[in-house]
Amino acid sequence: MGTTNYDSISASDDVTATDDLIVGDDATISGNLTVTGSLIANGGITVADVSGVTTAGALVKLSETVAYDAFTDGGGAVGTFDLTVGTIPAGATVLAAAVTAVTGFAGDTSAALTIGDGTDVDRYNTGTINVFTTAANGVDAGVASGVKYHTAAKTVTLTVTTNADFTSVSAGSVTVELYYLT
Repeated sequence: MGTTNYDSISASDDVTATDDLIVGDDATISGNLTVTGSLIANGGITVADVSGVTTAGALVKLSETVAYDAFTDGGGAVGTFDLTVGTIPAGATVLAAAVTAVTGFAGDTSAALTIGDGTDVDRYNTGTINVFTTAANGVDAGVASGVKYHTAAKTVTLTVTTNADFTSVSAGSVTVELYYLT
């Protein structure tokens, strides 16, 4: 264990630091970035869009587009999906959630989305997020309704509730973004 120092990083594969990572200049990483300790960058850090994680200093954006058939049917009117692009780490403060694009969830008469952490179903949003109607420019997710500061890492869980059984949903997708400070 120790500190890993780079003047700069340009990697097409994964980068892993088992303790602290210090980058003196810019970092561009196409694979996954895993840092067990602190990440200190005197320049900018760019993580490829395909990973769904973008950073700018202490600000991190998780972004993922999820198709209707990726949701797990809860046996009733509810389908759930855990974001795969990353978790909200311990020590992070969530600033906002956004739903930036919706291709309407078809096959039922309604579909409403909540953005939670697996325990609090709507920790990251308030109000009803309508994902039944296509909204190419997104819909308002409201402000975070739960505790913004994280004392433990949390997986972001999307929950879509329909009017009938979730298996009636036959089309649709949603793009969700979460912004937090580390």
